[in-house]
Amino acid sequence: MATELNRFLTPLDAAFLYVERPNETMHIGGCMVYEGEFSREYMVEQLTARMHLLPRYRQRVLFPPFLVSHPVWVDDPAFNLENHVEEVWIPEDSDHQVLARAAAEAYSGMLDRNRPLWKGILLRGIPGHTAVVWKIHHAMVDGVSGVDLSMVLSDFSPTEELPETPAEPWAPKPLPDSLSLLQEAMQHRLGQLNESWTNAAFDAARPRLMADRVREMVAASSATLPVSAAPAPRTVFNRPVSKERGFAWAQFSFPELRAVKSGLGGTVNDVALTTLAGGIGRYLRERGQDTKGLELRAMCPVSMRQQDERGQLGNLVSNMIAPLFVGVDDPVERLGRERDAMNKLKEAGQAKAFYQLTQFGDRVPPLMAAIAATMPFSQTLFNTVSTNVPGPMIPLYFGPHKLVDWLPLGIVSNNIGLFVAILSYNQRITLGMTVDAKLIPDPWSLARCLEESYAELREAAGVEGEEPTGALCFAAAAPQVELPEAEEATATPDSDADSSLRGVA
Repeated sequence: MATELNRFLTPLDAAFLYVERPNETMHIGGCMVYEGEFSREYMVEQLTARMHLLPRYRQRVLFPPFLVSHPVWVDDPAFNLENHVEEVWIPEDSDHQVLARAAAEAYSGMLDRNRPLWKGILLRGIPGHTAVVWKIHHAMVDGVSGVDLSMVLSDFSPTEELPETPAEPWAPKPLPDSLSLLQEAMQHRLGQLNESWTNAAFDAARPRLMADRVREMVAASSATLPVSAAPAPRTVFNRPVSKERGFAWAQFSFPELRAVKSGLGGTVNDVALTTLAGGIGRYLRERGQDTKGLELRAMCPVSMRQQDERGQLGNLVSNMIAPLFVGVDDPVERLGRERDAMNKLKEAGQAKAFYQLTQFGDRVPPLMAAIAATMPFSQTLFNTVSTNVPGPMIPLYFGPHKLVDWLPLGIVSNNIGLFVAILSYNQRITLGMTVDAKLIPDPWSLARCLEESYAELREAAGVEGEEPTGALCFAAAAPQVELPEAEEATATPDSDADSSLRGVA
């Protein structure tokens, strides 16, 4: 990519490494479904021709001695693209639910930290299609930069030609010895502290600047105090999570959803959150939970990435804690309350204030941050995560193969057994639900509840519904079959613009 790569991880990037556990993996990604069938060898060939555009994909993390600084990115001298592309076969008569289960299984499990932190798994056997499940560690990318990376891997029209590669082959830099790494890490850490404390000292000499920051912090604190003062209500998916993952999605026409928001007011994000709240409410009631007056909370990551920072890697994000009015039955009232609540949070500058708080992470010793991440902690501030990432509204291609469905996957962790990634692509918007399969064993029931919730909004807005256009309708009528055991299913590798929030997965 054109931008200069940072060598040291930021405190936020490193945090995703520190908090990761076998049952709480910290990678993001998606299941991308292409027209046509292609092999693992074809994918390796395509990626080989694009690796010079993705230098981070050939780098791994290295932890400095005594963790005097956060980890550093280094070239992987043993990099082999074959280690990052796998192939799995699923039954040819599979429907979308079997594909989802295969994708969830491929997505499960930690990435190998001794190699670059990404992997692509082909799902073969879908008649006329090929799916690729991507796993990319959150230490590398946030949702917006993840979309940017996908654009680099894609073509804007079908082509049989490979990208032009550099004349000289890639030559990885040798790994630093322990003493050199310690020296560089200490220099970086001392420089970081010097910059932080110098900026703080001079900012303190600017009363107007400090007054503005204090006002922002007070306003944001006032908006979030009711949230932080008491734990969020517990639901069936707010319990300790297991290693097992499930996956499902609900898709809607993006122009149709825009018509709904135009008819009822608010933003695309407001409509999406209202759909989510209504769907979760339906799901909980079907499982016997009383939702009368119930208000859940969704952590909504917000991108702080400016336009000239597009294409850069790492995480430039903040958060908003949005209410989900799952106990409000009337869809118009639910949307009105969601819209008003989100407007208040934006006016209070909650995301900006949270982002400023994260900047204090530079002052926390890396070793202390890593140790703190190992301490037992039960997250009770919010119930779910909902991220809204705008993708391209035109079709993309992988060589001659059209990308017909882009199904986002997210992170399940620390009492959050439901992650909802919202992604717009090629005139559709997809709500991808990554779940703990123990806590939500029936994610397609939740998907149905979301569809029913959205249908209520659409009807209230007087918008005529469109037939689903996703490629995965190809097998909607196929008989349900059991996914084979892992050892049988896995083959041995053979040689928006309208949304007011731009979230991250």
